[in-house]
Amino acid sequence: MKSNPSEKYSICKQVSCADPDIKEEKLWDIICMIHPDISVEKRSFLKDCLNAVRHVPVRPWTDTDILVRSDRAGIYGLLDKYDATAEEYTLTRCTKAPQKGCWPEDAIRTAALLICLEDTCKKKPEGLYIEYIPSGIIRYYEPTPKDRRKVFQLINKVRDVNKGGIPKKPLNPPCSGCRFFDRCSQNEPRRLSFLFKK
Repeated sequence: MKSNPSEKYSICKQVSCADPDIKEEKLWDIICMIHPDISVEKRSFLKDCLNAVRHVPVRPWTDTDILVRSDRAGIYGLLDKYDATAEEYTLTRCTKAPQKGCWPEDAIRTAALLICLEDTCKKKPEGLYIEYIPSGIIRYYEPTPKDRRKVFQLINKVRDVNKGGIPKKPLNPPCSGCRFFDRCSQNEPRRLSFLFKK
């Protein structure tokens, strides 16, 4: 059975923002009010998350669900937590942490959110904390210029798609799940020789 990411995210968000002394039963009741149709099978995910963060203090917060936007870039997003005392922002993830650093999609997400923060905040943070709740791991990440470039590449791709365009086929395309597969003129196999054309 495929898990609904929004339910897993809600579980991780509640674990991240919960009082350290809250009982699992009370936390589950709150999650059930947020997702009335949640499967009882997700209770084991909650238990695993609570065990993972038992000895790792999650990031403090004074505000949650902070909407940030950049009119210059034409993007907006939602930050999970803000701690006004330290002026630090945190993302809460419902995935396990990689062995080191953060996942590529989290690097791009961090870069995009920082671009938004630079347009809305007086103090411009250099990075964000990322809580990988299922692993009980918290990492600080400062996006690179490459991450920021990827944000703008994605913005341009989304704009093209919104205008009816079809994204250009990358070297290793995810064709099997693409909704444009039947309309794509680029889905024939390609030889590697195209990389070496003069």
